[in-house]
Amino acid sequence: MTDLTVICARPDGQDEAVGPRVSPVLADFARFTDQIHFAGRFPGKEIDPLLSGRVVVVGEEAHLAAVLLRMLRRGLLGTNESPPPEPGVEVGYVPLSRNAFASRWRLRVGVDGVTVACTSPALPTPLVRDDNGGVLISIGAIEAPDATVYVDDRQVLSGPASRLVVRPDSGAGVEVTVEHRRPLRLPPRKAITLGRAVSIGFREPTVVVSDGVPRPRPLPRWTYYAHTSPWLLARPE
Repeated sequence: MTDLTVICARPDGQDEAVGPRVSPVLADFARFTDQIHFAGRFPGKEIDPLLSGRVVVVGEEAHLAAVLLRMLRRGLLGTNESPPPEPGVEVGYVPLSRNAFASRWRLRVGVDGVTVACTSPALPTPLVRDDNGGVLISIGAIEAPDATVYVDDRQVLSGPASRLVVRPDSGAGVEVTVEHRRPLRLPPRKAITLGRAVSIGFREPTVVVSDGVPRPRPLPRWTYYAHTSPWLLARPE
């Protein structure tokens, strides 16, 4: 098996004595590796020496995105093309609670996810970037936007909406959903558009939430675009 390293993004204020949801997960990794490393909530360059072989991230979606950002900056994403230009680092992910990313890729939660993360094949998985130097692996969300929005060269919104959601798409690159509320508690009306990039110009500076993390300040514009190659996620075929 590929060399295996576990990165645990511990909650704020905790050292290696992590909470009850984390401890059983880490104990189960003993079947596969003794290389378990604790990082902050948003791992940075301190994890660079660990990024080889297969890396398994334990934590929330944002923790996984932070690890992928380090890999992107170091040119370690790669693909499983044959032969690849360079071997990419394989990534496993064990969420501690059900989230959108885990549901989409049929990943198991907690202890049930350890074997999947350690032994499943590493398959190409779409990655989206933004024009502020970040990455998106799951959901980018903007509540109550008042904006002009283009997907590639197609205008999909000019004015207010109840919600704007962006997701990575395996085919086109990005999936953009514009939601409008309807009366009488009816489900929102949704319009979905696929493309390579989405450009958003806000009427007033607005906060964007990427993988559950709000950006530090409101911004007048935002762009998400498909990365040129996928990353390798250990997941069911």
